[in-house]
Amino acid sequence: MALIEFVVFHPWKALMTLVAGTLLGLGAFYVYHVGAALGAVAGEDFDPGVARAAIESSPDDTPRDPSISYELGDEPLYDLDAEMQRITELLADRGQHDFNRAAFGEPFADEIFDAYLLVGTDASGSRADTIILALQPVDGSAPIMTSLPRDLFLWNLCKETFTRLNSGLGGCSAVASGLELLAIMVEDYTGIPIDHVARIDFDGFARLVDVMGGITVCVDQPTRDIKAHLRIDDAGCQTVDGETALGWVRSRHPEQLVAGEWKAVSGSDFTRQRIQQDVLFQLAGRAASFSSPASLVERLAAVSSSVRLDASWSLGNAVGAAWRYRGISKDAVERFSISVREYRTSYGAQVLLPAMSFRDQLAEVYDVG
Repeated sequence: MALIEFVVFHPWKALMTLVAGTLLGLGAFYVYHVGAALGAVAGEDFDPGVARAAIESSPDDTPRDPSISYELGDEPLYDLDAEMQRITELLADRGQHDFNRAAFGEPFADEIFDAYLLVGTDASGSRADTIILALQPVDGSAPIMTSLPRDLFLWNLCKETFTRLNSGLGGCSAVASGLELLAIMVEDYTGIPIDHVARIDFDGFARLVDVMGGITVCVDQPTRDIKAHLRIDDAGCQTVDGETALGWVRSRHPEQLVAGEWKAVSGSDFTRQRIQQDVLFQLAGRAASFSSPASLVERLAAVSSSVRLDASWSLGNAVGAAWRYRGISKDAVERFSISVREYRTSYGAQVLLPAMSFRDQLAEVYDVG
């Protein structure tokens, strides 16, 4: 009766109480679900410095004498000394820098950049299909972004020989996680300490694109790539879903329908890398359009089920870092492509050698001092 009397004699107070209670209830609901989304992200051990020390000090059955042949997984044996001699002679003939096992230039001080490694993995999660290095100079200069080719032939501290960069995601026994070894290989090549890493798999990328409302893809002709499961039936610019976006960023062998016939399109890994970066900028633009707590929760939930972050980097911190760049245009970011030379190893593998030091490459867009 008291409640009925309150409603009858104080209708506006009753209405305000109802509205306030509803808002508080909704607020608690969203806070709970945001917290659940933030806590659902899988973490992975990440301390490249500790991992490096552990690799260097741990006993290993792998031969340490560089004159002894090495075995790289399923690949044939080869002589490391002979391989290094071949590479050194090749680069010397072309007037390029000396090829060394570690950094291709003078290392950078840790406080110069905040360095982030963004990794897209294949279905198995053991090979890196996309590797993007993002640098934020602490002096306030423009952000820097470059893609690292997965076939870059770099020194692998765990194997004590050269391997493709993407093989680092396999980790090093029990002393280094996949993200740690990958970061160590990148550090040895660039001379820049890596602060944080994020990894997303194919399915997760497709879900994230769908939740963000798709991306825009522009093609001159109907386009397909059978291996990448890409099919775009209409020419022009169009909004595509996550599955199509995944095929778009993975495509290595695109074909276009010209005069009723499918013809291969000339391209390169660098074109593919630019496409991947441009998709990131599109997603950053869409991230600036949060319209309600519900949409925020939905997007965070999609991210939480798709991403693995290093254990020292919570999703809250990662979202905070990404929030600074929401809506950023690609014109506001300094970008460059890694200069490489094709090289066939003594056991017949086709890989890529850095054609110049990373420091010299970075000097194209940043004053390295």
